[in-house]
Amino acid sequence: MTEKKHALKKIYVAGSQMWFEKKKGKEKKLRGFGCGVVALHDLITYKGYMEKPEGQNEFKERIRKIERGGMYVFPNLGIAPYFYPLECNLYLMSHKIPVRLRWGWGIGREYKNRAADIKKCIDSDIPVIFAVGPTIPFLFKKKRVPLYNMDRKLSGMSTKAHYMTVLGVLETEKEIWLEVASWGTQYSIRLSDMVFFSKYTFPFTTRFYKAVVKK
Repeated sequence: MTEKKHALKKIYVAGSQMWFEKKKGKEKKLRGFGCGVVALHDLITYKGYMEKPEGQNEFKERIRKIERGGMYVFPNLGIAPYFYPLECNLYLMSHKIPVRLRWGWGIGREYKNRAADIKKCIDSDIPVIFAVGPTIPFLFKKKRVPLYNMDRKLSGMSTKAHYMTVLGVLETEKEIWLEVASWGTQYSIRLSDMVFFSKYTFPFTTRFYKAVVKK
Protein backbone atom coordinates (compact mmCIF):
# COMPACT_ATOMS: atom_id res chain seq x y z
CA MET A 1 0.00 0.00 0.00
CA THR A 2 1.32 3.43 -0.97
CA GLU A 3 1.40 5.91 1.92
CA LYS A 4 2.46 9.53 2.09
CA LYS A 5 2.80 11.23 5.46
CA HIS A 6 3.05 14.87 6.52
CA ALA A 7 3.98 15.28 10.18
CA LEU A 8 5.21 17.98 12.54
CA LYS A 9 8.98 18.26 12.51
CA LYS A 10 9.31 18.24 16.29
CA ILE A 11 8.09 15.65 18.74
CA TYR A 12 4.70 16.83 19.95
CA VAL A 13 3.88 16.09 23.58
CA ALA A 14 0.44 17.02 24.88
CA GLY A 15 0.08 16.94 28.64
CA SER A 16 -3.69 16.83 28.76
CA GLN A 17 -3.92 13.24 29.98
CA MET A 18 -2.43 14.39 33.29
CA TRP A 19 -5.86 15.20 34.67
CA PHE A 20 -7.83 12.28 33.31
CA GLU A 21 -9.19 11.17 36.66
CA LYS A 22 -12.89 10.79 37.34
CA LYS A 23 -13.30 13.30 40.13
CA LYS A 24 -15.77 16.00 41.03
CA GLY A 25 -15.24 19.73 41.33
CA LYS A 26 -12.40 21.34 39.43
CA GLU A 27 -11.21 18.10 37.88
CA LYS A 28 -14.65 17.44 36.41
CA LYS A 29 -14.85 21.04 35.19
CA LEU A 30 -11.56 20.83 33.32
CA ARG A 31 -12.47 17.43 31.91
CA GLY A 32 -15.89 18.66 30.82
CA PHE A 33 -15.17 21.73 28.72
CA GLY A 34 -11.48 22.59 28.83
CA CYS A 35 -10.62 21.09 25.45
CA GLY A 36 -10.55 24.44 23.61
CA VAL A 37 -8.25 25.93 26.22
CA VAL A 38 -6.03 22.84 26.10
CA ALA A 39 -5.78 23.04 22.30
CA LEU A 40 -4.63 26.66 22.47
CA HIS A 41 -2.16 25.80 25.24
CA ASP A 42 -0.73 22.93 23.19
CA LEU A 43 -0.32 25.18 20.14
CA ILE A 44 1.56 28.00 21.85
CA THR A 45 3.61 25.55 23.93
CA TYR A 46 4.60 23.65 20.82
CA LYS A 47 5.66 26.88 19.10
CA GLY A 48 7.85 27.78 22.08
CA TYR A 49 5.91 30.72 23.54
CA MET A 50 5.31 28.80 26.77
CA GLU A 51 7.58 26.32 28.50
CA LYS A 52 6.33 22.78 28.77
CA PRO A 53 4.70 22.33 32.20
CA GLU A 54 6.47 20.09 34.68
CA GLY A 55 4.03 17.64 36.17
CA GLN A 56 0.29 17.35 36.64
CA ASN A 57 -0.27 20.18 39.09
CA GLU A 58 1.60 22.75 37.01
CA PHE A 59 -0.26 21.69 33.90
CA LYS A 60 -3.69 22.02 35.51
CA GLU A 61 -2.80 25.38 37.03
CA ARG A 62 -1.56 26.56 33.62
CA ILE A 63 -4.91 25.69 32.01
CA ARG A 64 -6.84 27.45 34.78
CA LYS A 65 -4.60 30.49 34.39
CA ILE A 66 -5.27 30.65 30.64
CA GLU A 67 -9.00 30.44 31.28
CA ARG A 68 -8.87 33.19 33.90
CA GLY A 69 -6.61 35.23 31.64
CA GLY A 70 -9.17 35.70 28.90
CA MET A 71 -10.31 32.36 27.49
CA TYR A 72 -13.78 32.46 29.00
CA VAL A 73 -15.62 29.15 28.86
CA PHE A 74 -19.40 29.06 29.18
CA PRO A 75 -20.35 26.63 31.97
CA ASN A 76 -21.48 23.26 30.60
CA LEU A 77 -21.34 24.59 27.03
CA GLY A 78 -17.66 25.24 26.32
CA ILE A 79 -16.60 27.68 23.59
CA ALA A 80 -18.77 27.90 20.49
CA PRO A 81 -16.83 27.24 17.26
CA TYR A 82 -18.07 30.58 15.88
CA PHE A 83 -16.34 32.51 18.66
CA TYR A 84 -13.32 30.30 19.24
CA PRO A 85 -10.82 32.23 17.03
CA LEU A 86 -11.98 35.52 18.55
CA GLU A 87 -11.46 34.32 22.11
CA CYS A 88 -8.10 32.81 21.26
CA ASN A 89 -6.90 35.98 19.54
CA LEU A 90 -8.02 38.23 22.40
CA TYR A 91 -6.00 36.06 24.76
CA LEU A 92 -2.98 35.97 22.46
CA MET A 93 -3.00 39.74 21.92
CA SER A 94 -3.40 40.54 25.60
CA HIS A 95 -0.42 38.31 26.43
CA LYS A 96 1.71 39.58 23.51
CA ILE A 97 1.99 36.15 21.90
CA PRO A 98 2.59 36.62 18.13
CA VAL A 99 0.21 33.88 17.01
CA ARG A 100 -3.28 34.39 15.54
CA LEU A 101 -6.03 31.93 14.71
CA ARG A 102 -7.90 32.41 11.44
CA TRP A 103 -11.41 31.24 10.63
CA GLY A 104 -9.86 28.48 8.56
CA TRP A 105 -11.82 25.93 6.57
CA GLY A 106 -15.02 23.98 6.83
CA ILE A 107 -15.39 20.36 5.87
CA GLY A 108 -17.45 19.05 2.98
CA ARG A 109 -17.23 17.40 -0.39
CA GLU A 110 -14.03 19.30 -1.14
CA TYR A 111 -12.32 17.58 1.78
CA LYS A 112 -9.28 16.71 -0.34
CA ASN A 113 -8.66 20.45 -0.70
CA ARG A 114 -8.97 20.79 3.07
CA ALA A 115 -6.40 18.04 3.49
CA ALA A 116 -4.04 20.00 1.22
CA ASP A 117 -4.58 23.14 3.34
CA ILE A 118 -3.84 21.23 6.54
CA LYS A 119 -0.72 19.67 5.01
CA LYS A 120 0.64 23.11 4.17
CA CYS A 121 0.37 24.11 7.83
CA ILE A 122 1.89 20.84 9.06
CA ASP A 123 4.77 21.16 6.58
CA SER A 124 5.35 24.68 7.99
CA ASP A 125 5.59 23.12 11.48
CA ILE A 126 2.32 24.64 12.69
CA PRO A 127 -0.28 22.42 14.41
CA VAL A 128 -3.89 22.84 13.28
CA ILE A 129 -6.70 23.12 15.82
CA PHE A 130 -10.06 21.78 14.73
CA ALA A 131 -13.57 21.54 16.12
CA VAL A 132 -15.70 18.43 15.85
CA GLY A 133 -18.95 20.33 16.10
CA PRO A 134 -21.94 19.48 18.27
CA THR A 135 -24.75 17.53 16.66
CA ILE A 136 -28.25 18.97 16.39
CA PRO A 137 -29.96 18.10 19.71
CA PHE A 138 -32.86 15.65 19.84
CA LEU A 139 -32.29 14.64 16.20
CA PHE A 140 -28.76 13.31 15.86
CA LYS A 141 -27.44 13.21 19.40
CA LYS A 142 -26.07 9.68 18.92
CA LYS A 143 -23.92 10.61 15.92
CA ARG A 144 -20.19 10.67 16.70
CA VAL A 145 -16.82 10.52 14.97
CA PRO A 146 -14.98 7.21 15.58
CA LEU A 147 -11.41 7.41 16.85
CA TYR A 148 -8.80 4.94 15.63
CA ASN A 149 -5.50 3.96 17.20
CA MET A 150 -2.29 5.20 15.61
CA ASP A 151 -2.11 1.91 13.70
CA ARG A 152 -5.55 2.81 12.27
CA LYS A 153 -7.54 0.17 14.12
CA LEU A 154 -10.76 1.11 15.91
CA SER A 155 -10.01 2.20 19.48
CA GLY A 156 -13.54 1.83 20.82
CA MET A 157 -13.58 5.59 21.47
CA SER A 158 -15.51 8.30 19.63
CA THR A 159 -16.06 12.03 19.95
CA LYS A 160 -18.28 15.03 19.26
CA ALA A 161 -18.42 18.67 20.43
CA HIS A 162 -14.68 18.57 20.98
CA TYR A 163 -11.55 20.57 20.08
CA MET A 164 -8.47 18.61 19.02
CA THR A 165 -5.11 19.23 17.38
CA VAL A 166 -3.87 17.82 14.08
CA LEU A 167 -0.32 16.51 14.37
CA GLY A 168 -0.02 14.88 10.97
CA VAL A 169 -1.75 13.85 7.75
CA LEU A 170 -1.39 10.38 6.26
CA GLU A 171 -2.59 9.60 2.74
CA THR A 172 -3.15 6.05 1.58
CA GLU A 173 -4.58 4.80 -1.69
CA LYS A 174 -8.09 4.75 -0.25
CA GLU A 175 -8.19 7.17 2.71
CA ILE A 176 -6.86 10.40 4.14
CA TRP A 177 -6.12 10.08 7.86
CA LEU A 178 -5.57 12.82 10.42
CA GLU A 179 -3.25 12.05 13.32
CA VAL A 180 -4.64 14.01 16.23
CA ALA A 181 -4.12 14.76 19.92
CA SER A 182 -7.10 14.56 22.26
CA TRP A 183 -6.63 15.03 26.01
CA GLY A 184 -3.00 14.02 25.71
CA THR A 185 -3.66 10.81 23.78
CA GLN A 186 -2.93 10.41 20.08
CA TYR A 187 -5.52 8.96 17.71
CA SER A 188 -6.23 8.71 14.01
CA ILE A 189 -9.40 10.00 12.34
CA ARG A 190 -10.58 9.29 8.83
CA LEU A 191 -11.28 12.57 7.08
CA SER A 192 -14.22 10.95 5.31
CA ASP A 193 -15.78 10.25 8.74
CA MET A 194 -15.54 13.96 9.50
CA VAL A 195 -17.38 14.75 6.25
CA PHE A 196 -20.13 12.25 7.08
CA PHE A 197 -20.47 13.54 10.65
CA SER A 198 -20.73 17.19 9.54
CA LYS A 199 -24.10 16.44 7.93
CA TYR A 200 -25.60 16.12 11.40
CA THR A 201 -24.11 19.24 13.01
CA PHE A 202 -24.96 22.90 13.05
CA PRO A 203 -23.57 24.82 10.04
CA PHE A 204 -19.91 25.87 10.29
CA THR A 205 -19.30 24.10 13.61
CA THR A 206 -17.09 21.32 12.25
CA ARG A 207 -14.06 23.18 10.95
CA PHE A 208 -10.30 23.64 11.00
CA TYR A 209 -8.58 26.80 12.29
CA LYS A 210 -5.43 28.03 10.61
CA ALA A 211 -2.76 29.40 12.96
CA VAL A 212 -0.49 32.19 11.71
CA VAL A 213 2.75 33.24 13.42
CA LYS A 214 3.14 37.02 13.10
CA LYS A 215 6.58 38.30 12.14
